[in-house]
Amino acid sequence: MAEFAELNGREQKWLSLSYNFSVNSKPSRTGSKRLAAIDIGTNTFRLLIAEVRPDNRGKNFSIREIHSERIITRLGEGITEKGLIKKQAIDRSIAALKNFSNIISHHNVRRTSALATSALRDAGNKGAFLKKALDTAGLKVEIVSGEEEARITSSGMLIGIDLPETALMVDIGGGSTELILSRHGRSQSVYSLHLGVVYLAEKYMKKDPPAGKDLALMGREISERIAPTVKPLKKLFSSDTVFIGTAGTVTALAAMKQNLKSYDHNKIHNSGLTAKEIKQIYSDISAIGARERAKYHSLEPGRL
Repeated sequence: MAEFAELNGREQKWLSLSYNFSVNSKPSRTGSKRLAAIDIGTNTFRLLIAEVRPDNRGKNFSIREIHSERIITRLGEGITEKGLIKKQAIDRSIAALKNFSNIISHHNVRRTSALATSALRDAGNKGAFLKKALDTAGLKVEIVSGEEEARITSSGMLIGIDLPETALMVDIGGGSTELILSRHGRSQSVYSLHLGVVYLAEKYMKKDPPAGKDLALMGREISERIAPTVKPLKKLFSSDTVFIGTAGTVTALAAMKQNLKSYDHNKIHNSGLTAKEIKQIYSDISAIGARERAKYHSLEPGRL
């Protein structure tokens, strides 16, 4: 596998959600629509408002960002304990959705798509959350399967880059990780693993700084869970296969490599990371506590 191409986790998944929604809403060939997409993740909520314009044939679309925002809500906090979303997490998340609704109301948006992923897929009290989102924030939230999440994500991850012949795309979320093998811009194999950063942090990151034994156990579980999926995919790799990553974990790695103190889309989007660089960053941040990580690295408080 050749190079690790880092995609902008702030925008790419939202763009795919907007694109997917624009297809469903069938914009006319002559005009554009202003659409809003909300990605309700296990750790982070994201909003994108964009102008979606079809091409002359009405089959493909260009997307121009109007407004984007994200809020770390940790919706999935503690969900692995009893399979329920905690009241505090619900309150934080509904407040974020109310904020998004208010922003949308000021941008003349024609339609809004709100999609939820792993945390709500798994939660025993998801019905109560969906009702509260509708009653309080005025948003009808749709829960998508892991496979559908991967399909939607892959369509957005390839926006704005030169299409590689073969690519393995990964979306590392709070509650799940999606793997997509793409050939010539088309998804060939799609996998969704119940393995995300919130789940791993709550299970293994119990000390600050984390204990070496806990990190070793975490690494072992990740390898054991991913290996059966990746093994058959390796047979399809070629010498120029590109590994493409999206979402907050990947963009944080790119920012740390460049010693950025704040997020800079132009410097992060389409930047590269090598396996050696990732291992070095891991070695650096795993040996220090949250306070030091906040001081020396461009990590949001919710990712420390």
